[in-house]
Amino acid sequence: MFDHIKNSPIDVLIDPGTVAANCIAYGPGLEPGCLDTEPAVFTIEARDKNGKRRKEGGDPFIVEVMGPTGPVPVNVVDNNDGTYQVTYNPQDAGRHDIAVTLEGKPIKGSTFRVDVNAGAFAGKSVMESFSFVVKAHDKRGKPLTVGGAKLTAQVTKPNGQKCEHTKVEDNRNGSYTITFKASESGNFKVSTKIDGKEIVGSPFDQKISQ
Repeated sequence: MFDHIKNSPIDVLIDPGTVAANCIAYGPGLEPGCLDTEPAVFTIEARDKNGKRRKEGGDPFIVEVMGPTGPVPVNVVDNNDGTYQVTYNPQDAGRHDIAVTLEGKPIKGSTFRVDVNAGAFAGKSVMESFSFVVKAHDKRGKPLTVGGAKLTAQVTKPNGQKCEHTKVEDNRNGSYTITFKASESGNFKVSTKIDGKEIVGSPFDQKISQ
């Protein structure tokens, strides 16, 4: 005859564990619109064999991102609640292949393919178009409220040549907008005239750095 040992029988809770094929990933870092000038972020959600979300962390997810010119830096943070935040930093625009695996097995939907767009980069962006406004006054110094003045503008580049892209727009309210493009650095000389005579403050130098 056999007797139970002390505290026997014992109830044991079996953790169903994480199943790679049931895990999902979602977020802006897996969607169109990512830029190569910003970090891209998405979330991995761990799920068990029944497809239920796990409530604990600790799963060794591996994320590999391959961009147009090679591997892309990736950081995975365990939120300790069954989710993992992934951040990768695109180096170039173009297609990025994102593989998410758990113990060598891909999660649902992996490998993901994301087309990253080129973003505006301050270090390469330049000032191209410059503008200023001239306000016409009559002989008594009273501002005019109508257009039609014979106003001309000329911009001379640092090399002494005339800037071809100079535009004068009559705003029809006594003001005139002068716009010119600059594709090089240096001092530009700006001359504005009415009826062939320089206005107050003209000519003046505009220093431009590219």
